[in-house]
Amino acid sequence: MGEPGPLIGTGRAADVYDLGNGRVLRRYRVDPPAGTAEREAVVMEHVRAHGYPVPEVFDASGADLVMERLQGTTMLDDLGARPWRMRHHCDTWIDLHRRLRAMPVGDLGGRGFPTRFGPPHAVLHLDFHPDNIMLTTDGPMVFDWPNAALGPPEGDVAMAWLIVATSTIEESWWLRAIAGVLRRRFVDRFVDGCGRAEAQALLGEVAAHRLKDRNGRPEEADRIRALVASLSPSEC
Repeated sequence: MGEPGPLIGTGRAADVYDLGNGRVLRRYRVDPPAGTAEREAVVMEHVRAHGYPVPEVFDASGADLVMERLQGTTMLDDLGARPWRMRHHCDTWIDLHRRLRAMPVGDLGGRGFPTRFGPPHAVLHLDFHPDNIMLTTDGPMVFDWPNAALGPPEGDVAMAWLIVATSTIEESWWLRAIAGVLRRRFVDRFVDGCGRAEAQALLGEVAAHRLKDRNGRPEEADRIRALVASLSPSEC
């Protein structure tokens, strides 16, 4: 794909470069398992074809994914700047989950997607948190789909619960403050809006999967274990 343009973003596993003409390149720093970028493109094209808000994909090969550049701010950043919009943003997050869970799986089961946490009734994002939701003038857009799988929709709720409740935020001081003050209320509203009992039933299994993430950190693993331990066996 040639040399990338200016670096405009970086995450735990990949960097994002501006290619110009409304396109970006997301490139893994360590080569992912074979077919990862291609499967991500397939699932994004599938959900986009069903009206779900995701960036358009132009190319996928090896460690590279070329897609539409989104103009806006992430939901997490906007929460940091405008914490009084917490309920509005959480309701948007809930709506995005409900729209995804209602989407038909189609032929994805035969295209290399794993099945996780139960029957493959829905498309799962499995990294579905406010830092992967871009607020644009055209509405919210969900990006970063390399973990996509098939399974019960409650699996996405449980994974989002774990990520938002336990992840370390390394942003400006005001975002860390918001995480401390509003994180519990924010994630509780999401989980309640999407089905707490069903998500809790899968929380232990989802936590075991999350603990295998090579991009996880020791302090996050400790928080995951503490969260699961805080729930009684009858609840999780």
